[in-house]
Amino acid sequence: MKLSYVIVTCNRRGPLLRTLDILRRTTPLPAAEWETWVVDNGSTDGSCQAVREQFPDVHLIERPTNEGVWSRSYAFAPARGQFLILLDDDSYPIGDAAAKSIDYLESHPACAAVVGLVVLPDGSCEACAFPAVMLSGAVCIRKSVLARIGGFRREFFRKAGEYDVSFRIWEGGCSVERFEDIVYRHDKVMSGRSSALAHRMDLRNNLILVERYLPARLRPAYREDWRQRYTALARHAGCGRAVWAGLWQARAWRVREALTGRQTLSPAPLEAIFGLRHQAKAIGEWARELRIRSVVIQDFSKNLFATYQGCRQAGLNVRAIADAHPAFAGMKYRGVPILGPDAALSLEPEGIVVSNVNPAQINRAVEQCKKVFAGPVLRLWGPRFIGDASAVSMAA
Repeated sequence: MKLSYVIVTCNRRGPLLRTLDILRRTTPLPAAEWETWVVDNGSTDGSCQAVREQFPDVHLIERPTNEGVWSRSYAFAPARGQFLILLDDDSYPIGDAAAKSIDYLESHPACAAVVGLVVLPDGSCEACAFPAVMLSGAVCIRKSVLARIGGFRREFFRKAGEYDVSFRIWEGGCSVERFEDIVYRHDKVMSGRSSALAHRMDLRNNLILVERYLPARLRPAYREDWRQRYTALARHAGCGRAVWAGLWQARAWRVREALTGRQTLSPAPLEAIFGLRHQAKAIGEWARELRIRSVVIQDFSKNLFATYQGCRQAGLNVRAIADAHPAFAGMKYRGVPILGPDAALSLEPEGIVVSNVNPAQINRAVEQCKKVFAGPVLRLWGPRFIGDASAVSMAA
């Protein structure tokens, strides 16, 4: 068995059946070489019965209650495929994405997981904030690696579970690779999604990651950065109670991680994921070559600390953080004002450094900068394609 699809669902009968039909019609493998597993989290809308009737070959794992997206792990042991493609109930690979992913994994034994471009219905894209982290609803992963490092964890009911798995992959000596010509579709059906839960999980779970994986020298900085960012986004969305709940739960996990033993990332995996040295080097070389002394950093992104630190190490005067999101209006980042783009550019910086390395957002961020700023713009991530190991030039 070459491939096993693993789908997790709860009360989303329509999207699930559509995805199963798409997989049946488009999977580019002989029928004997692939299978599908569905983990149902206590659906009450007839999802399980519909799957049994319409897709009798699908392996169905029925859980009595909603255990969150981590429950996809129930399928990892019984799945027979050498490779697993993890999907949401409304996401699926496009074209030869599955075949390309498998081919790459077969020819690159040090790679554990391949993730690609995920396209939404409006033509925009989504990705994890760090390119070295897989997206759990659109990834092809080597089953043998999951058997060694373990699956998703219960505490990540929703949000950030893919970070936890990706960190363990890197620490285990393997890599997560991303390619823009491997394409998934995510229909993003919104039924059954809770905004308050999402914000609470975003805040709490990202702070768990800080306590669990980051070395002592970095924990205070990322703890403060991610607390500030996710708190602002949640409050702007009207989820103030979720903020307090998330912070209290994160404090409890902080104590737990300290008592039970952290899983601190080694220097090489830490650099592969967070890129602190890479960004500092890129910013320093760019600034020296162009004789830049003052900059605006574009975007209060999840990656902001690495960019800010790189600018400071290069001796640059960071005049502002430019971000148009109203959640950050009037705030400061380490004493630097967070301003709208026009106000930030009125400070007349000599260059812009784009802190956002989210593969789904960086191109738009760079394009927006170049529309309003005639000077140099530095990007800190560039896309890769199957068969082409080089990235695009970072200086845009």
